[in-house]
Amino acid sequence: MNVVGYLHHADLLLEDEQGMAIIGGGNYVLSLGDKVSLKRMLDPTKNLYLVDISFASNQHDSICEDTWVLKFEGCRDALSRYLSNTTVH
Repeated sequence: MNVVGYLHHADLLLEDEQGMAIIGGGNYVLSLGDKVSLKRMLDPTKNLYLVDISFASNQHDSICEDTWVLKFEGCRDALSRYLSNTTVH
């Protein structure tokens, strides 16, 4: 999935051909165009995933592992509803 935006609390918005995702809580600072691949769930109670990251600034030549919390996964319509329900208006 490609990093396509930033949200509150340092969360990242990801997108690929299958949908959208929001992740947070990682150890790396990611930029637009970086790629994140969910490898496997480490803790189902926290929705914590082991991920692979490749950086656009390095032409995606190397991969780093990190752990991130998956906060949302779904289509654009579901993302719109999620943001509406979780954002203070």
